[in-house]
Amino acid sequence: MRALLIPFVTLLITLPTTSSQHTALNFGKNPSSYILLPSFTSTQRTSFSVCAWLTRHSNHLDFYQYWISYGVPDSFMEFGISDSGVSYMFGDGMLPRYQWLRVEENHHVCYAWGEGRAVVYYDGVEIGREKTEEGRELITPGTLILGQFVSYSGVENIEKFRYFGGEMTGVYIFSGMLREEEVEEVYRGGKCFDVVSRFGSDNIFISWQDILQLERMGSVQEVEVQCSSRERRSRKYGESGKFGEF
Repeated sequence: MRALLIPFVTLLITLPTTSSQHTALNFGKNPSSYILLPSFTSTQRTSFSVCAWLTRHSNHLDFYQYWISYGVPDSFMEFGISDSGVSYMFGDGMLPRYQWLRVEENHHVCYAWGEGRAVVYYDGVEIGREKTEEGRELITPGTLILGQFVSYSGVENIEKFRYFGGEMTGVYIFSGMLREEEVEEVYRGGKCFDVVSRFGSDNIFISWQDILQLERMGSVQEVEVQCSSRERRSRKYGESGKFGEF
């Protein structure tokens, strides 16, 4: 009896690929482009976190550019963080293991404050932490602004040379201090990670969707960016260095 030989065929199925888009905001390279956010409230007076995806387009300040800051009437430099992780809280600056940024580099930056300490994360990795003034609460209300640096409340106190010249997306402000593993999860989820579904709207003070509905001043414009998930960086960041002015 002749054996019946059936040829083995490998069937290759090509699935259609889709390119997922996400809205970002491009801040003009000038001191007049910004978005005013709702002021911090009593809910954030003892703890909060803020995260964003940032791409620098200008090197007018090569070491740091403040992308979010908070000014109050009677206290100098209440809060602010730059695209390189340089930050301050209650007038005290923190210089983490600094990042020398190139134009068009894209990075995820998170700042988490609470329990008497502030922690800065860069691409899902902690790069610095510092104790904050014991018993001190965030003063409210004040001026919370994207794209500019304010030392006191009011847009008249924008310092014109410290603007953020670049693109941001995925900005979320949380009513509480994120843990390290939560920051890493947000980073690895990429620009289109569904932060609201993951953490719940009750735990988010301001979402990216909220920000897209706010009035834009100057030359802030919408742009479309690609979604992508990220892997945790295994390399170590550079060592701390001296820095005189925040």
